Amino acid sequence: MKKSILILAAALAASACAAPKAPQGRTVVKGPKPDWVDGSSMEFPRERYLIGVASADDQDSAKDRARGEISKIFSAQVTVNTQTDAAESTTQSTGRPDANSFSQSVANSVATVSKTLLEGVEIAETWRDETTMVYYALAVLDKAKAAAACADKLAGFDGQIKQWNTQLTQAADRLPRAKAAMKMLSLLRARQRIAQNLRVLGGTAAAAPVDEAAARAAASKSLAEINVSVAVTGAQSPEVATGIIQGLSEFGFQAAAPAASAADIMVTADVNTAPMASTDTGWKFARSYATVSLKDGHTAKVFLQFDSTEKGSSGDYDTAARRSLAGLSHRVSQQVKDGISSYFENQ
Repeated sequence: MKKSILILAAALAASACAAPKAPQGRTVVKGPKPDWVDGSSMEFPRERYLIGVASADDQDSAKDRARGEISKIFSAQVTVNTQTDAAESTTQSTGRPDANSFSQSVANSVATVSKTLLEGVEIAETWRDETTMVYYALAVLDKAKAAAACADKLAGFDGQIKQWNTQLTQAADRLPRAKAAMKMLSLLRARQRIAQNLRVLGGTAAAAPVDEAAARAAASKSLAEINVSVAVTGAQSPEVATGIIQGLSEFGFQAAAPAASAADIMVTADVNTAPMASTDTGWKFARSYATVSLKDGHTAKVFLQFDSTEKGSSGDYDTAARRSLAGLSHRVSQQVKDGISSYFENQ
């Protein structure tokens, strides 16, 4: 009898030390409060699992919220400041790169990894508090499986980064160098995002296949070789032209008012500002709008055209107009930069 008891005790001890099985979505309607309700689970330890706990008046909502808690772990906190005097902006464009652009493909690839991680989230258990009739749900994500998905994607990015870094260093002309630089920078940004997810999972990404500091410096140098001319017409053109030039220069392009005939990219825009009718007698509103074209300076091909508008408001019209122009300047500058980047990437 003693021998049988010892064997049974040993079996129970071995079972307690064994790795937990995959969650089966168990539901505990009655019984004492599980340990995981307070945020810690002995069965699914944080060393091996990300866990999310949430509650709701119904079981399905509790499950959805628990999954959302794990999603939050991967999400960066974003603060959005909304100002009523510069709240409206719209853009219409033609000739923009479609969904098959290089940057979009890379972004989609990163999104696919994020989706894969969240698809690995399972509801391990739900429990109902019989006193309050509130449902609780435990969502878990196996860190090892999720980390493997991140590692696979990093390996794919690293192969492409090496390829474009080689082309960047070997290209003899500035336009092919700019193309390689744009693609490599896009991949490095994507790699950084995946590496961050891997750190959340408790892993560490291997070093990039290139010297990142040197590669970024080489990319910046190649972009600085690209000459962009900016010509803006309209009554308020100087402010918008200055904004576009400053934005492109901050990004690394050599941007200036048209003076040279050898510009690689030619940006032209027509800007106007007009008052807006309003029933609010205490406020004045102005709308600034621009029609913008981007042309390859070597082929004379227009590769991007778009219209953009921005509204501003204030107690007096002049201030409202200035605010609308400032917003339009920033917005158009970003769109021009994105358009040029995409153009080079997809050559």
